[in-house]
Amino acid sequence: MKKIILYLLMVFTIVLMCACSHDTTPNEESNKESNGKSVNNVLVKIPDDIFVSNKKNETISEDEMKASIKKYMDYSHVIDKEMENIIYLYEDATKSDQEKLNTLIAEGEKNDTNFNDFISNNNIPDDYKEPSKTIYEFVSSIRATFIQIEDEIVGMVESGNFTDISNFASEHFTKANGRQQQKIEKFLDEKNIKTTYFDE
Repeated sequence: MKKIILYLLMVFTIVLMCACSHDTTPNEESNKESNGKSVNNVLVKIPDDIFVSNKKNETISEDEMKASIKKYMDYSHVIDKEMENIIYLYEDATKSDQEKLNTLIAEGEKNDTNFNDFISNNNIPDDYKEPSKTIYEFVSSIRATFIQIEDEIVGMVESGNFTDISNFASEHFTKANGRQQQKIEKFLDEKNIKTTYFDE
C-alpha cells in the first residue's frame, strides 16, 4: 500500500511544481541553473522499452499475456523512478526540467494507451481479463488524475488558496485503493509474474 500513496504524493508534487513554475522570473531561473542544486544535474533517461503491440482481434497465449503485463508494469516503474529523480529537487526545477517531466509523463501515457488497446482489442485468456483491466486502471489512474487536476491546482496556487489545495489533495488521495493493490499483487504471485512495479 505504501507504493500507491507515495505515487499519489509524487504526482501532486508535480502539479504544484508546474503551477509554481509560472511565477519564476528569468533571473530566478538563471540562479537556479547556477547554484549547483538544479535538477539538470540529475541524469534523466527516457527508457526505450515501452509496451507496444500491433495485434488486433488475435488470440493471445498465456505466456504472451504474462510477458505483456510484465513489460507494461516494468516500464511504468522505470518512468516513475525517472520522474522521482526530478521531483526530489522540485524547488530548484528549471524550464528544462519541466520539459523532461512532460516527456516522461507523455511516455507513461503512451504506455498506458498501448496496453489498454492490447487487452481491449484482442482475445486474452479468461482468467486474465479482469485482472489486466484492474492493473491498467491502477497504473494509469495517477496520470489521469494528474491531467484532471492540473488546471484546478494551478488556479489554487495562483490565487494563494492553500486551504483548498490541501482539501483537494486529501480528496484525491483517498482514491488510492490498497485493496486493489493487494488483489493485483496476489494475482501476480499466482501467475508467477515478476515485475519491479511494486519495488520500493
